[in-house]
Amino acid sequence: MEAIGALKQRHFNNAFENDDDPLAIFSPEKLVDAAIRSPFSHFDLNTLDGEGAGKKKHSAFSSKRAIFSAWGLLLGFLTLISMITFQIHYSLPTPIHGGRDPVTGQPQFSEENVRQVVRYMTRDIGYRVVGTEQEQETKTYLIKELSALREQAHIESLRGAHDLPNFDMWVQVGDGSHRFDFMSKVVMKMYTNMTNIIVRLSCGPECDENSILLNAHYDTTLGSPGAADDALGCGVMMEIIRIMSLRPAPKKNSVIFLFNGGEESLQDASHSFITGHELKDKVRAVVNLEACGTSGPEVLFQANSREMIEAYGTVPYPHGTVLANDLFATGLILSDTDFRQFVDHGNLTGLDMAVYKNSYLYHTHLDLDEFMEAGLPQHMGENALALATYLTETANLVNLERTSSVVFFDVFGQFFVSYSWTAALRAHVLIGGLALFTMVTGVSRPAIRGTLSILLSFIVALLLPNFTVVLLQALGTPMQWFSHEWLSVGLFGPVALAGMFSIQYLFHDKRASTAANELSTLSGLQLFFTMTLVGASAVGLASSYVFALFTLSFTAGLMFNHKKAASELKNSSEVTRVEYATYFVITALPTAYFTFVMYSLLDMFIPLTGRIGVDAPVDNIVAVMSGFVAFVFCPPLLAFSHRFGRAVLKRIILGLVAVHIITVLISSAVMYPYDELHPKRVFVQHLRNMTSGESVLYLAHADPGPFYEPYVTEVQTMFKSEAQFRSASANPSDWNAIYPFNQFLESYVLDTTGYIRSQTNNKTIAESNQPLTDLIQDAPKLIAENIQYDPKTGLRRLTVLCTHPNYIWTVASFDTHLASWSLGSSDPFSYSTHYVIRHVGGHVSDSWRVDLEYYASGPDDKLRVELTAMETEGFGRDTERELQGSGEIGVMRQIVKSRPLWATLTYFSILTDTFEL
Repeated sequence: MEAIGALKQRHFNNAFENDDDPLAIFSPEKLVDAAIRSPFSHFDLNTLDGEGAGKKKHSAFSSKRAIFSAWGLLLGFLTLISMITFQIHYSLPTPIHGGRDPVTGQPQFSEENVRQVVRYMTRDIGYRVVGTEQEQETKTYLIKELSALREQAHIESLRGAHDLPNFDMWVQVGDGSHRFDFMSKVVMKMYTNMTNIIVRLSCGPECDENSILLNAHYDTTLGSPGAADDALGCGVMMEIIRIMSLRPAPKKNSVIFLFNGGEESLQDASHSFITGHELKDKVRAVVNLEACGTSGPEVLFQANSREMIEAYGTVPYPHGTVLANDLFATGLILSDTDFRQFVDHGNLTGLDMAVYKNSYLYHTHLDLDEFMEAGLPQHMGENALALATYLTETANLVNLERTSSVVFFDVFGQFFVSYSWTAALRAHVLIGGLALFTMVTGVSRPAIRGTLSILLSFIVALLLPNFTVVLLQALGTPMQWFSHEWLSVGLFGPVALAGMFSIQYLFHDKRASTAANELSTLSGLQLFFTMTLVGASAVGLASSYVFALFTLSFTAGLMFNHKKAASELKNSSEVTRVEYATYFVITALPTAYFTFVMYSLLDMFIPLTGRIGVDAPVDNIVAVMSGFVAFVFCPPLLAFSHRFGRAVLKRIILGLVAVHIITVLISSAVMYPYDELHPKRVFVQHLRNMTSGESVLYLAHADPGPFYEPYVTEVQTMFKSEAQFRSASANPSDWNAIYPFNQFLESYVLDTTGYIRSQTNNKTIAESNQPLTDLIQDAPKLIAENIQYDPKTGLRRLTVLCTHPNYIWTVASFDTHLASWSLGSSDPFSYSTHYVIRHVGGHVSDSWRVDLEYYASGPDDKLRVELTAMETEGFGRDTERELQGSGEIGVMRQIVKSRPLWATLTYFSILTDTFEL
C-alpha cells in the first residue's frame, strides 16, 4: 500500500509541475464545480488512478479548482480577520455631551466639556510657548476655570450636598536646574519663574498622606497650538476635577492634579514640582497624560509597578502592551515625557499614557481641535477617571515597588491581562514542554531541512525588501509610502513573500511527498517559535508572551491535525499529512492578535520616519519592518506553500514578483510622500549673528525625502538669494536654539540682507552699508563678575550673568574642563568637553546667572561662550518687531505666508553672539 501511495504521489507532483496552464480552470462550469467541492477536506491527488485521457484531464481541472479554492478560502479567512481586528482596533466610544449617569446618578464624563477647554487654549490663546504672553494667558485662564469649579463645588455643598471632597489649590512658581540626557546628548537645564497649577481633592488629613498624581502640561512646542499635545490632557483633568468635586470625597487616598507649565522646554515644570513643591513627599504614584498623535485610543506605553498595572485593569477601554513598554525602553522612539522626572527625581511608580495614532500632526500647526478624532477625549477621559476613582477609593499606595518584571497586554481592547514574570516563566516552560512532547511522540515532525528553511525565510523576509529601496531610489521616489501607512506593506510585502516562498521552493524535498514537505515545514515553524520563546525568556524579555502565543497555537494545531488525520486512517496510525482545517486552527488567534498589534506598529513608526533625521535610512527601516510584518502575519503560509508542489509554488513566486514590480512602478508614477494632512517638517530660523554681522535664513528638514527642489528653490526665488548647503556635523552650533534635536538637521542658508533693505520703509536701514546687526538694540549680553584665579590650583572662578530682555530660550555653549559649578543637580564632567546650558523662564524672565570654576592656563585664559537667544514674537500670532534695526522686517511673515500645503513649519528668529569672559 505504501509503495502504491508513493507512486500516486509522484504522479500527483508530475501532474502539477508539468502543467503550463493554471488559468484554464476559469470557465463557469469549472468554477461551480470548484465551489461545490469542499476545500476543508484534505485534497490529495494521490487518489487519482489516471484511467483514460479524459479522466486525467478532468482530474487536472478539478485539482486546479481545488488549488484556487483552497488558497482563496484561506486568504479570505485571513482578510476577514484583518477586517474585524481593524474595526475593533480603531473603534472609539461615543462622545457624551454632559448629563448624569442614568444608573448611578453621578455626573458623566463629557467630551464636549473637554473640547471647550481645548478650543479655548488652541484658538483663543494659540501657541503657548514658555516665556511668551500666551503662556501667561493660559495660566490666567486655567486658574480662572479651576477657581470656578471650586466655587461650583462650594455652592453644591451649601445646597445640601454632603461629604464633598476638600478642594485645595496652589500656584507654584519656581527656579531650578537639572541634567537632561536625550538623543545621546547631555543638556544642562536651568529654569526661572516656571509655573505649576496644582489642585488636590481629598477627604481630609487622613487621605493626604498618600496621594495619586495626575499630570498634563499646558505649554506647547514651537510651531504648534498643541490641541492633543497637551490641551487634551488639561481638558481631561479639568473634567475629572468637575466630576470628582461634585461627588463624595475619596475614602482612602487623595488625588493631585498637576497642570504643569513647562514640558516642551525639556520637562522643567514637572522637575520643579517633584523636587520643590510641598506636596511632593505625599505623592505615591503618577498617571501621566500625553499625546504624540491626534486620533485613535491612547495607549499605555510605560508602566513600572505591578500595583499600577493592576490598577489599569480597571479602566473601561484598556489599550496597552508590554511590547510598547519594551520598545520605548530601547530608545528607538525619539520622544520623552514628564514621566521621566517623576521616576528619576521622585522615585515614583506609575503609568504613562499617550495618544499616538496619526502623529503626522504631532508638533505641527495642524494639532487643532478639528483634527482630534471624535471619541478620543471620551476614551482618555473615562480611562483616566476610572484610574483616579480606583486609586483613591480602593488601591493601597503604600510601599509601591518599581519593577519591569510584569507581563501585560489588552485582548483586542476588550479586557486587560497582567501577571508576574515568575508566572510567565512557568507558563513558558509548560508551553515549551508541551511542544517538546509533540516532537517526541511524532505529532510534530521537525527536520533540520525544514527548520533551516524557516530561519532563512525569516532572514530573507527582512533583507530582500531592501532591494526595493534601491529600485525606489533609482526611480528618484524615496519615502513614497510616507502619507499612506499601508502602502509600505503593499510596496515591500509582496517581495518579502516572494523571498520567503523562494526559500521554501529551494528547500522543497523532491524525494518526499508534498504532504511530507508540508508537515515538516509546519513542524519546523513550531520548533522555530519554541526556540525563540526559550531565547526571549532566557534574557527576561517580558514581550516573549507573543512567542508563547505562536508556539502554543502551532502545538495545538499539530495536535488537532494528528488527531483528525489519524481518525481517518484505516491501515496506519502514522500521520504524514496536514489537514486543511489545521491552518485555520493555527492562524486564528495569533494572526488576529498580531494584526491588532500591527496596526499600532504602522501607526507609530511610519509617521515617526518624518522626524528622525536626514541621514536616517528610513526606506530601509520601513522595508525591514514590512518584511517582518509579512513573515509574522501568518507563518503557516510557508507550510501551505508546499501543499500543491513546486510548480504551483514557482508560479506563485513569479506572480508575487509581478505584483511587486507593478506596484512599485504605479506608486512611483502617481504617489508623492507628502500632502496637507501628512506634511513634511520644515525648520526655519532667521539668525542675526552679532559677531559676523550676518542676517541669514536657515532652512532645514528632518527626513531624507524631497526638499531642495520643491521648497528651497522656491524660497531662493522669493528672497532673490542663492542658498548654501551647511551640514549639521560641520556646523553643530547652527541650531543651538533647539539643541539636542539639531543633530538631525542639515541646512540651506540664504542671506536676507538684500531682501530686508528692499522691503523696509526705514531709510537708514535701506541706504546703509553697515551690517544690520549694528542697529539692534537691547541684544542679549553675557558679563563676568567676581573673577578670581588661583595660581596654585590653576582654577579660574567667575559668575556669568546673562541679560536678555525681549528674548527667551537662551543657550550658552562652551568648551572647557570644569571643576565645579552652581548647578547643584549634577556635577560637571571630570574631563574637558563641550557644555550646553539651556535656560528657559516663564513670562518676563529676562536674566539668569551661573557660577563656574574651570582649569585655566592663567588669569587671562578667558572662557569663550557662544550665546543664542530666541525672539518672543512670531509664535502663532505672526507678529514681528518692526525694529529698530532688528532685521526682522517681513522675513518670517513672508515664510509663513508662502508655506506650501504639503509642508509644516517650525519657525523662530534668533540672535547669536560670542563673548570672552
